[in-house]
Amino acid sequence: SAGRPVLRSDMQDRVVSAYTLPEGRLASRTTVAVSGGGVAQVVQAADTLLLSYQLDNRSEWADSGTWAVVAITAGTDRELWRKTGRLVGASAADGLVVLNSDEAELGVDLHTGEIRWSAPYPVDGFTAEAGAVAGFPSWLVTMTDVGRLETRDTRTGRVHAAVTVPRLTGRATVWPVGDLVLIGTGASRFQAFRLPDLTPLWHTSADVSQSWSQADCGRVLCTFRPQRGMTALDPATGRELWSSDRWAYAQAAGPYLLATSGDPADDLHALSVLDSVTGRELGNFGGWQLLGRSGRDGTAYGIWQIPGEYKIYYGVLDPATRGVRVLGSGQRVSAGCDIGAGVLVCRLIDASIAVWRLG
Repeated sequence: SAGRPVLRSDMQDRVVSAYTLPEGRLASRTTVAVSGGGVAQVVQAADTLLLSYQLDNRSEWADSGTWAVVAITAGTDRELWRKTGRLVGASAADGLVVLNSDEAELGVDLHTGEIRWSAPYPVDGFTAEAGAVAGFPSWLVTMTDVGRLETRDTRTGRVHAAVTVPRLTGRATVWPVGDLVLIGTGASRFQAFRLPDLTPLWHTSADVSQSWSQADCGRVLCTFRPQRGMTALDPATGRELWSSDRWAYAQAAGPYLLATSGDPADDLHALSVLDSVTGRELGNFGGWQLLGRSGRDGTAYGIWQIPGEYKIYYGVLDPATRGVRVLGSGQRVSAGCDIGAGVLVCRLIDASIAVWRLG
């Protein structure tokens, strides 16, 4: 929430309020001064709160980068450190924050802001984060224009493995996907390596050069075209299993995929259940919207918002039967619902927050 303006014209106090779930009890309030740009992310690591925010043109650091991160002792207004860069992840166990600056990836001490390690970006190369656990990446994967591919441990900054691939034409393409990384090797070809040791696995003949890849798509490797359309690959061989121009997004749900077209004008705009290996549509959930990740059995939570009203129903979606078990309803809900800690959390039309137990 907004707080009082501070003396410097380019800064404003923001108040971060933390609540326990499922009780909704106030746990702490933290005051932090940021520039007039928007706050993009708030992460708590042990007793430290990290805010990632956008710099505006009036900021004294405006020429240093677009984003900045400030670390505050949670529940206070005591600033620990402030640096330019994008917040990648934080590990309370390691006392470490990974930042993405204009010129390098940085490993920063959580409490002091001291730089523990730095990995400069290669000229005409590319670096991506991989192997995220609880929001913290395990590896940095770097590809250079001369064909050097390496993995770097984010906790130490040391290179773990390195291999050479054919020299690339144009900008390098690096896709970390689960325990794989796909590397563009030119002529619309991609090679897969196992992470983190970079064991070479396969080449694919499927043209996925203008696509992006879902981090986890269950039994298949999902690639999506910029507007709409997807291709599913066999993660063991790279063989194309199926392709469709209809789907804009899909998520694993046990042996199935839950997919949407992304087009509100489409009469078939619905949460559909697909056979992940064949791409065949098995049915759909109509106007139900998916919330969060699915469980190991494929079931997932979803909400259905009544058109023209601020009322929702929430329940459990079962892709095996395409059935819904309604758990309850909510009134005056505007949007912005999410699940966690056994509860549903939604923003109401007056900008307040409501919590419903799912059990």
